[in-house]
Amino acid sequence: MEHIKLFEYIETQVAQMGGGVKKGVITKKELEAAQEIRVSIRPTNHIGSTELFTLRKLEPEEYHLMLVAVPRKKK
Repeated sequence: MEHIKLFEYIETQVAQMGGGVKKGVITKKELEAAQEIRVSIRPTNHIGSTELFTLRKLEPEEYHLMLVAVPRKKK
């Protein structure tokens, strides 16, 4: 239940900053098979993708995954 409150709080704060949030669950079975979680972007006019970051060496377990996009302020 505490996780849900945390996610809701983050979603609210990010929305106020003009950003977005995407949530999901990674099962233990998926993590055991893959052994890492990668986040990348793939532009529509480009065949490949650009890796942003990778999570490795996580203990096999079920995880809540949250991707948060907050716009940077232009100076």
